Amino acid sequence: MKWLTCIVMISCMMLSKPLHAQQVKSSFGGISFYLVRHAEKDTGTNPPLKEAGYARAGDLYRVLKNKKINKIYVSQYLRSQLTADSLRIYGKVDTVHYKADTTGNGLFTKIEEYAGKQKAVLIIGHSNTIPAIIRKLGVTGFNMVEIPDNEFDNLYVITIKGNKALLKIMKYGKASPAAEKATMKPLQ
Repeated sequence: MKWLTCIVMISCMMLSKPLHAQQVKSSFGGISFYLVRHAEKDTGTNPPLKEAGYARAGDLYRVLKNKKINKIYVSQYLRSQLTADSLRIYGKVDTVHYKADTTGNGLFTKIEEYAGKQKAVLIIGHSNTIPAIIRKLGVTGFNMVEIPDNEFDNLYVITIKGNKALLKIMKYGKASPAAEKATMKPLQ
């Protein structure tokens, strides 16, 4: 039992260790990026959130309400937009819509449009877009290809200092159940 406790503690410490990057666009200097996957979604074409998803959106608001977020980036999907609603409405934060894709190109075009006007931003993405966004922000050593389908509780914080990106992975809201395996699904 002590051995298991030790392994869990070491794993938690490793998760909170920042990963370093090589180069970052100079226009991103001084910006803190908060990234989350959309909250738990219902079923159907372009579904809204489930009850648990609305609760998670409220948890996200409570975690970020004092972080001085001045821009929120949401994809074209309703679940992404609804995940941001509490912070957008109560925090009166401007929201920018981007077209989600696995390259992150649409998002980064939008981010660069507002370069110099943002210090802390929230990006709400998807299980198969967040990992690429993290790498595109300049974080190296982040090898995840896709977030497991049932995992919604990760909060990725990337801080840009000079030309270096530091990643910290945190949890928020109710813990997601353990994943059996990740399966790549197309955005819909």
